[in-house]
Amino acid sequence: MIGRSGRLVAAAAMAVLGGGLLVAAQSPSDPAPLPDRATTLGTSAVARDEERPAAATGRTLPPQWPEFVPTRVSLGEAADGVTAAVDPVSVVAGTLELPGDADRVGWWRAGSLAGAPFGTVLVAGHLDSDTDPAGYLAALAELAPGDVVELAGDGDRQHYRVTRNYLLARANLSQRSDLFEQDRPHRLVLVTCGGAYDVAAGRYQFNRIVEARPVP
Repeated sequence: MIGRSGRLVAAAAMAVLGGGLLVAAQSPSDPAPLPDRATTLGTSAVARDEERPAAATGRTLPPQWPEFVPTRVSLGEAADGVTAAVDPVSVVAGTLELPGDADRVGWWRAGSLAGAPFGTVLVAGHLDSDTDPAGYLAALAELAPGDVVELAGDGDRQHYRVTRNYLLARANLSQRSDLFEQDRPHRLVLVTCGGAYDVAAGRYQFNRIVEARPVP
């Protein structure tokens, strides 16, 4: 989970990582250089499709927007118009390292770029921290289908319209490997903790999941 325990477990098998996703906090630090995406994605369908025209794959290419690394996220009115910084984060020894500051969020750098024709943009962050009772992604609970989330970076912007907002039991996350798929139409998935806090276990019982599709 992401929350007071500082950990989010997503034991889902992911196409590009082939293992469990464990999300944990780390002390803020300068992100390492982004890896070569062809190397990161390996032989996944996403990597192959970037090298072949849509006609060769039998799929209709979706609308083309600029592809970019997100550096800011806006949840619109749900966050009172406030934006948050987005840091590239990686999986190290099965752990997705997130910013320790609950007012910053992490973008999984092995996933999709914002605005890409295919793949999942995964953005995750802490619901709270020992010093911050409400992190930026606490506002996810206020998003409703139809609301617009914006990712921005290097002068580019991509809007996403919310399609689903729900709580998923921590134990059930292992059954939702589709949340991290890269061989699929482009979308944004935002993840934080949710539900009641289990004091004895030291973690939240649920994850808050928001799914959104790209719009012009």
